[in-house]
Amino acid sequence: MLRTSAFLGLFVSLSTVAAASTPELDKAVMAATHFGVKPMPAPDRKALAAAGLVYWKSFDSRIPRNSPAVLDWLHKELATTDSQRIGRAISTPEYAFWTLSETSSNCVDLFQEAVSTVGKSPLRELCIWTKTLRCYKDPGDILSYLKRTGLSNGQYNGEFRLQHFSIYHDTITGYVVNSIVEEAHRGLCGDRGR
Repeated sequence: MLRTSAFLGLFVSLSTVAAASTPELDKAVMAATHFGVKPMPAPDRKALAAAGLVYWKSFDSRIPRNSPAVLDWLHKELATTDSQRIGRAISTPEYAFWTLSETSSNCVDLFQEAVSTVGKSPLRELCIWTKTLRCYKDPGDILSYLKRTGLSNGQYNGEFRLQHFSIYHDTITGYVVNSIVEEAHRGLCGDRGR
């Protein structure tokens, strides 16, 4: 009974989800990475953080949330020691919606912090950029959850575009980190870096 009412509530929620498309947002983040081949001074990092924030806000706004009753059921199923119950729970659309909403909400928070941190404390900025990598660690899982919920076809170029995911990690661990370290070094040692 709970699952039937949860499904009906979810169906109503799905019908009101914004029909916004993410190809433009995906392309904007991809462009802001400079395709991983160009240094990322503070203004460019700020643009990347802003593009990431817009992308994740759109992503987050398109994920229906489970009702409190469904969340309660899900938490109880996940808190058990019965591996079969846990297995059944993590195979449900409700679990997929919960995981997607947790991921996207966290990414919105991280990119909001990135926008406000760029160019200030180098160590804090490095920390925040590193934390944003969590948003991109499991694209296969995200695609699987999107497909399970019926929100996308499970492809990188589906209704939720994830094409920029492939280059984001290299951009952060390469040019973004190197640019922050170089700027910090110049700040500590003067423009000549000696």
